Amino acid sequence: MAAFLCALLLWLNSAAAHVVVLSPKDQVLSLNTLFEHRTDTGGTLTVDAVTTDGGEWDDSRQQAFGYTRQVHWFRLHLLRPPQASADWVLELGRPYVDDIRVYVGDGGKGWTEYRLGDHQPVAERPLAARLFAMPLDLPADKPVTLLIRTESTSATVLTASMWRPHAFAGQQSRDGLLFGVFYGALFVVVLFHFSIGLWIADRTHIIYAGFVLTQLVSYGFINGFAQLTFEQSWQHLSDRTINITNFTGSLLATWLWTEILQMRRNYPRLRILYLGVMAIYLVMVAIGWGRLYTDLAPLSFLLSMTVSILTLAVSARLLLRHPRQMTLWFYLLAFVVANLGLLIHTLSLVGLIPLYLLPENLFQVSSIAHIVLLSAGLFYRVRQLDQERSQAREDAISASVRADGQRSLMAMLSHEFRTPLSMIHSAAQMVRFREPRMATGSLERLERIEGTARRLSALIDVFLASDALDQGKIVLNPRPGDLSVLVERVLTQFGNQAQRIRVSPFPPIRLTADHDLLAVALRNCLANALNYSPPQSPVHLALIQTDDTVSLVVEDEGHGIAAEELENIGTPYYRGQSSIGKTGSGLGISMVRTIIAAHGGAMTLESAPGAGTKITLSLREQAIAPSRA
Repeated sequence: MAAFLCALLLWLNSAAAHVVVLSPKDQVLSLNTLFEHRTDTGGTLTVDAVTTDGGEWDDSRQQAFGYTRQVHWFRLHLLRPPQASADWVLELGRPYVDDIRVYVGDGGKGWTEYRLGDHQPVAERPLAARLFAMPLDLPADKPVTLLIRTESTSATVLTASMWRPHAFAGQQSRDGLLFGVFYGALFVVVLFHFSIGLWIADRTHIIYAGFVLTQLVSYGFINGFAQLTFEQSWQHLSDRTINITNFTGSLLATWLWTEILQMRRNYPRLRILYLGVMAIYLVMVAIGWGRLYTDLAPLSFLLSMTVSILTLAVSARLLLRHPRQMTLWFYLLAFVVANLGLLIHTLSLVGLIPLYLLPENLFQVSSIAHIVLLSAGLFYRVRQLDQERSQAREDAISASVRADGQRSLMAMLSHEFRTPLSMIHSAAQMVRFREPRMATGSLERLERIEGTARRLSALIDVFLASDALDQGKIVLNPRPGDLSVLVERVLTQFGNQAQRIRVSPFPPIRLTADHDLLAVALRNCLANALNYSPPQSPVHLALIQTDDTVSLVVEDEGHGIAAEELENIGTPYYRGQSSIGKTGSGLGISMVRTIIAAHGGAMTLESAPGAGTKITLSLREQAIAPSRA
């Protein structure tokens, strides 16, 4: 025995390596911090060269080396006393390492090679397990050297442990149960949010369901269960799937936050940045396969961290404004958990945080916590949307009741006002007829009476026509007609004001439309132009015919409309700052838009302060019937 110990000490001294002495009480033994390490930059060293070339081995306990194409070697010596069991299972990870080769020394006679790694079909592995496992039969009182060679396009990480066979079988059962619950929960989340998204027609939930689905598929391969399910029949099945789902998940996560935070409306500039990040992820999905993944994965992690930090900042800012919104609290907590998990995971992959200090599935635990918190936030979002919709329905019912009352009142007032206004207008015309030589002052007063009566009658017509159009009670009566007749009829309604309207020459144009309603629309456009421009300035009217449209263009030389008011022009009863001191109801342009839309056309409004206003009424091709000579 003494001779054996002396020989052992001499051998250990010459090998300059660690030795692990097994104990009879050991059921499982972690080897994570016991390996010596050596880097093979060119990937050319053989097992014999590694053991004989005199290269240096380090014992830094490092297990992770980031995304690198370099080959890494690990060395360890095992010694089994006679009292310890001879049968063991060596388990190596992580399941996404492409190529793992284990060399077991046989006392100086040579090396026995075992091929592992996710490029190795499951059927050709020594043992079918979620991690890479192989049996070890250790002789008593004879040191056994293990050499492990790793190479991968993904992160190079090595975890190792030894199990007694019955303990290994029990651990496999426990892992299957725990991960089954984990995957089942993710699958339920996918179905729930996909169904909710279809039910309420909200793409946010559908995007989220897609994101969780990518995590489900990715974790299935990262944890090694998908390889068992599909038996790793294709050499690159695992790494290609992980590559695609990682990039796709990052793309969907970025898209998700543009929807949740309503960036199109609230943060349009930040949304452009997010769209750029999404475009980069889309390119990564298309080209980031195989060995190129090694170069693109760090960029993907950096982009994910950047997006997460920006989203966290936006969520925190919104929370400061609305501290009582539970949805924002869940979003904030979800991002704190996700960012912390992603940061620790990234630092551990590049070796800055020792893996032996962390639970094996810490990143997935943080991911499931993130998904739970985010699902809770989306649940509260659905609840809030439902409350808003209920409130909107109640408001709509109340508004409808009020509108019915207003319409009844307006119809009654219009009927009561129309008759006396007609009598006033007729009386004024009779006075003019009977007194042709009326004094200038009296004639001006008479013209004001006639003008006021006309404006009040027109105002009543506007109210009644606008209400009828909104209720769909006016049916279009299209008929062919000459636009020159329509223009002339409208111009006569402006009396002396018609002198300010400059009509550009246009060819005869016949149009099939409701000419009465078009006359109302054109009259309102001209009335607005005359009313909101200087008294002596001209108003320009042009009719333009192209191959597929006829456009009526009214342009004035007034003060123009500010940009912040322009988008509200056409809203019923809205009147901008420029209308202060001017007569009007705020219904004219709204009615114009409704009439043109009823004809299948479009109204566009262009204006700027100091540059006047231009209204274009465009009718589509099918409404046009060219005139015949």
